[in-house]
Amino acid sequence: MGAALLLLYSQLPLGTAFEMGDDEGFEVIKGFMCSKGYTLYTHIWNDQPPVSTMLLSTAFKLCGPTILTARLVAAGFGLLLVAAFHELVRRRSGPWAALLATFLLVASPGVLLLMVSVMLEAPALATALLSAWVLAGWYKRRHWAWLLASGGIMAVAMQIKLTSALVVPAVVVELFLASWARARPLWPAVSKVLCWGASVAVVFTVIGLTWGKGALESSWKSHTSSKVVEGLDRPEDHKFEPRLLRSHVECVAGAAVGIIVALRRSRWREIAFPLVLLTTVSAIHAVHRPWWNYYYLHLAIPLAWLAGWTLNEIIQAVRRLQSQGGFNLSSAAAWKGLALCGLAALAIARSERRLEANIKYLQQRPAADANPIVRKMKEYAGRASWVYSESGIYPFHARLRVPPELAIVMPKRFWSGQITTAEIIEDCKRYRPELVVLPVASLNEEWKRFLSADYVFSSADTRSALYVAKRLSEAGE
Repeated sequence: MGAALLLLYSQLPLGTAFEMGDDEGFEVIKGFMCSKGYTLYTHIWNDQPPVSTMLLSTAFKLCGPTILTARLVAAGFGLLLVAAFHELVRRRSGPWAALLATFLLVASPGVLLLMVSVMLEAPALATALLSAWVLAGWYKRRHWAWLLASGGIMAVAMQIKLTSALVVPAVVVELFLASWARARPLWPAVSKVLCWGASVAVVFTVIGLTWGKGALESSWKSHTSSKVVEGLDRPEDHKFEPRLLRSHVECVAGAAVGIIVALRRSRWREIAFPLVLLTTVSAIHAVHRPWWNYYYLHLAIPLAWLAGWTLNEIIQAVRRLQSQGGFNLSSAAAWKGLALCGLAALAIARSERRLEANIKYLQQRPAADANPIVRKMKEYAGRASWVYSESGIYPFHARLRVPPELAIVMPKRFWSGQITTAEIIEDCKRYRPELVVLPVASLNEEWKRFLSADYVFSSADTRSALYVAKRLSEAGE
């Protein structure tokens, strides 16, 4: 599976595509600015934990601040996601279930995109699953070091993104059940959970007091405060889209069948981890707003696991039917086997078609060098000190600095009252950026007044426009 994924990666424009996931700009510009000596939370506003940015910053210092470097880091986490998921399923249900479930995961809506995009969701979930995988070492050897290592890795996952905490209940249930199976008194099982939790708390705190120093205020406000902002939609407007489940119907149906079969056969222990994860994710996303489509990875992991388990059961059932009397079209067993084979083939074929479409979509992503704004920014790069861009992907491709206070400008920052358009414009007046990139939808009267005084229109793509300072434009004539 790892070799197949590497081959797949080689067919994707990791080093040339302008943008894969919509939030890549936020992540690459944070890593780029940190590699230039600016500090998260002190110079750069950030509502997310620090680990991913620190890894990107280090990679940029070692290998250069290119989009290929950033996406290779993302692809590495994609490999980790697949490897950890595969091993967790294999340990519970065997190699065939693991292979099928892993294929279904990679083919799930949006998952391949996240595996190669410079975003936080896949690295956070991959590291959380690694924590569960490492915990499997404790099941075999019962040494406290495995507990501490697993807890520490979970803390790292949560310091990549807090959504990785969605995996914690499933890990705790697994640990409790594994401990309780050996020692029926309650306390030994509880003590193991507490030991694991203490490791999580200690490592999380250490990272928070070092790399994450100063993160509490911006993160707390971003996740707990919300107000109506003129010109912006509300967090409540971003709701879960049922079409995602409809487009993933083969895994949804397979997961439902798997849960029923496992419970009827008293094999619930095999599916405890994905069942708890699915329950946790469903309960939280039923009420949490805003919902972003990349959150679907949270559902895709347990759905693919359960559907893979079901497909494996179908295959094993067909093998048993065939071994009982061979293949005879006149027998009911043969027709039952054919029906089961048809169902399995239908699910796999539907997933394969989606995966094929996802690969084609990624292969056709526009190149950065073809973007008119990026091309024009590179022409001015030698004479520009600062760029203001609501999306960090533009200045990153041009390797130009942004005012650190304005590196991350997102709806959440407006909703939580931590920035306004007037404050952005005041910062721009202080820094006097030679280049300004604005989404066409953001061009309100405040921006028009600011731009009309000192800037001229230069170029545009399908979503944004580039404005160049008159002093720079006139000097170039």
